[in-house]
Amino acid sequence: MRGSAKVFAIVGLTFVCLLGLFYLPPISFGTTQLRTVDVLADIAAPAESVPEEEVATPAAPKGAWTDQWPDGVQPIVDYRTDSTGGMDIFYAALSEGKALHRPVRIAYLSDSFVEQDILLVDLRHFLQQRFGNGGLGMVRCRSYFDEQLYCASVSNQGLTAHHIMKRKEMKMDYFLLPQGYAQVSGNASATITALSGEYATSWKTATVWGCAESSTNITCRPATNTVCWSPSSGLQKAEFSAQPMNSIKLQFSGNAKIFGVALENEHGIVVDNFGVRGSSGLQLAYLASNLSADFAAKRPYDLIVVHYGLNALSPKSTTKQCETYVKNLKKSVQHIQKIYPHSAVLLVSASDMAARGASGKMQSMPMVQNLVKMQNRLAADLGVAFFNFYDMMGGAGSIVKMVENKQAEKDYTHIKKAGGEMLARRFAQSFEAGFNNYQRKKKAGY
Repeated sequence: MRGSAKVFAIVGLTFVCLLGLFYLPPISFGTTQLRTVDVLADIAAPAESVPEEEVATPAAPKGAWTDQWPDGVQPIVDYRTDSTGGMDIFYAALSEGKALHRPVRIAYLSDSFVEQDILLVDLRHFLQQRFGNGGLGMVRCRSYFDEQLYCASVSNQGLTAHHIMKRKEMKMDYFLLPQGYAQVSGNASATITALSGEYATSWKTATVWGCAESSTNITCRPATNTVCWSPSSGLQKAEFSAQPMNSIKLQFSGNAKIFGVALENEHGIVVDNFGVRGSSGLQLAYLASNLSADFAAKRPYDLIVVHYGLNALSPKSTTKQCETYVKNLKKSVQHIQKIYPHSAVLLVSASDMAARGASGKMQSMPMVQNLVKMQNRLAADLGVAFFNFYDMMGGAGSIVKMVENKQAEKDYTHIKKAGGEMLARRFAQSFEAGFNNYQRKKKAGY
């Protein structure tokens, strides 16, 4: 081959290799994401500037009553307009106060966005400022990913974690809202100490929930009693009382699956964090119906929050892929509605996420807005409440600003503790404004 031909061959092969690098998945070192190689960047329009097809936002629910939302407060849109459904279930429980004879309970189903109790430790705090300290709520005795929590220090010995993201290692007959369990095989222990600030630092009861495969003894210090579970595939609880408790040590002897321990007071409000890293929410369609129904009857929730989307998007996501995801998410929400017919359900949209565009700058992923609208439409179709978390953050580019303000991680997806506190304050304001609307509505006779 002549010299000029070799040059052309080398240049051609180089061009093909560079073109192929564009299709590689994003590469990161630590928290730094490398810029996408795009040999055609100077002649091609950025992907962000050419959205696929616009997704329509569903019409606002119609009814005789119209909610009023203060300026700057993100509305909670309730598509269930009758007096027995939607958020009214949750607001009615808040109205009962001490007459409810238990704390108002929120189950928060999500992904790594709430890992370490980020966002929820502050949401719990702000809600308890208004509605009372119901305690820490339900805490896993063995964390699934060995993460440290902002709300409590948790240590254990002899417990093995099983969760839904390792489905093959978990028995699906025990798949409840906590989305996993800690296996006791012999002797084991767990120590939980509150770390929260002014609120949720003490509780009067500690209730262990689980299923015993053989005779299992459970003790809880500082309480003095011992509870023995007999072998059963059904749900069991071990309740301990002392006044006050801000730290407990649980000891187990036997064989059992432990879903968690509920640390509660007689009234107030609690937020149970059931987030699981890597989850898209689609796994919830496989919740064990019978055992979940038993759990719902024995430990009722007034509000179930379904907050996913983090693991449904990538910079290359298409409208069709988002539609498929939302279609499958619908199955999860419907299954939750079937198991928890007496609970309000709040579908929370995906948060803002960013990736490096062809221009080299970090920009919101092109499909985030469409996914949010699809989730809104899903809430309307199912007659549940909807909260636009994306808009509450500030919309397009908000995660970029949070990174610049050191409120979010440099993966442009997850938030830091400071960002969680800011967003939790806004979220709590929406809950309070929604409750105020409910009170006005009832006073007006609706």
